[in-house]
Order: sequence, then structure tokens, then C-alpha cells
Amino acid sequence: MAKQARSLITRETILRAAGSVFAELSYSAATLGDVVTEAGVTQGSLYFHFDSKHQLASEVIQRQHETALAAVSSVAPGTRAVESLVRLSVTIAEQILTDPIVRGGMRLSTETPELFPGVARRPYQDWITTGTALLTEAAAQGDVAADRDLVALARFVMSAYTGSQVVSHALTGWADLYDRLGEMWEFVLPTLLVEDRRGDIPSLVALVPASD
Repeated sequence: MAKQARSLITRETILRAAGSVFAELSYSAATLGDVVTEAGVTQGSLYFHFDSKHQLASEVIQRQHETALAAVSSVAPGTRAVESLVRLSVTIAEQILTDPIVRGGMRLSTETPELFPGVARRPYQDWITTGTALLTEAAAQGDVAADRDLVALARFVMSAYTGSQVVSHALTGWADLYDRLGEMWEFVLPTLLVEDRRGDIPSLVALVPASD
């Protein structure tokens, strides 16, 4: 059992190191040697857990998606659906800023999705599904018009969020991510909400903290 526990710790160390390396260097520039150095493990230890850079990167993307999707369960039951959307976006932004696996997975799935067609496509599909469910609930609560194409609306919100974090990374290394997120919601919420609920926009945008 102790040996198995050490093996799991080593695997996690490698994944976190890989997340940091892929986030900083990109998939094409990163090497397994960079990961070994970052993790402080032997090359043999890395190959015991992962056969190739591609397999390691695929696992980083998968873990990133699992971590992000788990944020859905962190939203308090009974929370207004449109508020849940904003709070979820903040939680994922926090993950980007604090979790190297999330940072690495985000960069891999946005910069080189063609290299991981199955793994990199799934997060976008799952978030469209999650967004559609929340928007359907928001429509039932009277915040979103029921005759809207809610799948298209969910795809738009997910695309806006992805674009915001990509631009933030390119310009500031995610240092202004919260500011860009707040800016995004200032423009997106008027598109989502029916006219008589748009007075709630300032309080919803205020759920996004300011960047440090």
C-alpha cells in the first residue's frame, strides 16, 4: 500500500509539472526532459507512468476538464441559474490562476486541439451541454426568453469565455483574467437577459473579483 501511495504521488507530481511546462512552453516546444526537470523525478519514473509526451498531454487535458467540470457541483443548490453561470466562470478562472494542470490543459486544448481530437473536443461539448441546461433553467426562471436557441446561446457564452482567457493569456499571462472576465459579462449579460431583468447586470458583474 505504501508503494502504491508513493506511485500515485509521483504520478500527480509529474502531471502538475507537465501542466506547468505545457502552460509555459506549449506542446510543440516542451520536451519530456523539461517535465522531468520540473517534477524532480527520474526519466524512468516518468516513463513508468506515461509512454509519450502525447499521452502525458492527453492526461493533462482530461484532468483539467474533470477539475473544471467539478466546479458545477460547487454552486449552492437553489442559486439562480444566471448567477450560477457567472459564479462557474469565476471558479474556473480561479482554477486557471492556481492550478498548473488546469493552465496546461487550457493551453493544450485551445492551441493544439487537432493533436488531441477526442480529448480536446469533449470539454467544449460538455460545457455546451452544461450551459444549455443552465440557460434552460434561466428561461424557466424568467431571466432568458424561452424562444431563444439555447444551445446556440450556450455555445456563444462558452466561446466568449474561451476567447477571453486566451487573449488574457496572450497579453498578460492571465494576470488580468478577472478583469477580462468581468468585461466579458458586461457585454454578454445584455444579450442573455430579457429586458426587465437587465437591471441585475451590475450586481451579477460584481460577482467577478478584480484582478490583483
